[in-house]
Amino acid sequence: MQGQTDTVGASAGRRRVGLSRRKALLADAVLLSVAAFWGGNFTLIKMAAERTTAIVGGSVIAGSILFLMLRYIIAAGALAALRPGSWLHASRRDWGMGGLLGVFYVIAISLQVIGVHGTSPGVSGFIVSLATALVPFLYWVVAGRSPGGWQIAGALVATVGLAMLSLRGGFRLGWGEAVTLLSALFYALHIMATGFFAPKVRPATLAFTQLAVAAGVLVAITFAWVDVTFDLPWQVWAVAVWVAVSNSVYGIVAESWAQRYTTSTRAGVMLAFESVFAAVAGVVAGMDAVTWRLLGGGSLLLAGVLLVELRPSSEAIVAEIEAEEGAPAD
Repeated sequence: MQGQTDTVGASAGRRRVGLSRRKALLADAVLLSVAAFWGGNFTLIKMAAERTTAIVGGSVIAGSILFLMLRYIIAAGALAALRPGSWLHASRRDWGMGGLLGVFYVIAISLQVIGVHGTSPGVSGFIVSLATALVPFLYWVVAGRSPGGWQIAGALVATVGLAMLSLRGGFRLGWGEAVTLLSALFYALHIMATGFFAPKVRPATLAFTQLAVAAGVLVAITFAWVDVTFDLPWQVWAVAVWVAVSNSVYGIVAESWAQRYTTSTRAGVMLAFESVFAAVAGVVAGMDAVTWRLLGGGSLLLAGVLLVELRPSSEAIVAEIEAEEGAPAD
């Protein structure tokens, strides 16, 4: 009887590990699709923000913030209509977690959209991918878990790649790259915090609360600082709707779901590929030139990120999830 019990228990354990492994692989695929939308759409975002900037008087910040406000109002409204339960049943704790994520995200995306006016979509994407390399070091500060030698080596490789991409004559960091680097820090905070909160809140609720808070912050800032107009070209509205649906609604819901079944560092690996998609889209749109500096710096930066983040096996993913967060419920 004891032998039968052990056999049944082992079989159930294998099934559970197999299910967790499949969910982890599916989560990776979902996060990779999010990276494709985020990176591939960035040339559209830059063009729409530039059109908006020209209409509101040529201020880079004003045009960028107005476009972002429109995008997040559309995204929050669409998700509220599609998933009313995401806000009708949200608790105060849900709003607190989602609100913090929303603040991190709106700061990160605002800095990135402003910074891209001083650089190219490809360079911007590669710098933002540095956010994933920062996640283990943020965990070190917050949770006291020290990064190992591989993480430090990866950070050094990524730094060399960043220097190749960003430093100009006289080793001067351009303002666009500097602003985008600060954006990467807030993206890293968002990834890390999502890893903590995702197992505790339903994905749609976590997505809606952060979208709603982000929209509210942007509305307050925009109406305080910008001469708001809604008389914008149809192309700007089309991009705002498309990006709201693909980047914000799908992207944030998908990220919230996927980080229930994988780790923050593993999620960082998949999201780092945003830089590759951004570079390809930038070249196709004629905003980036294929230069040795772009190829070399981008390759080193991405290699450093992967060196920092990549886990050796899916079993390690399952073990880390269970050890740190417990098995997530469906």
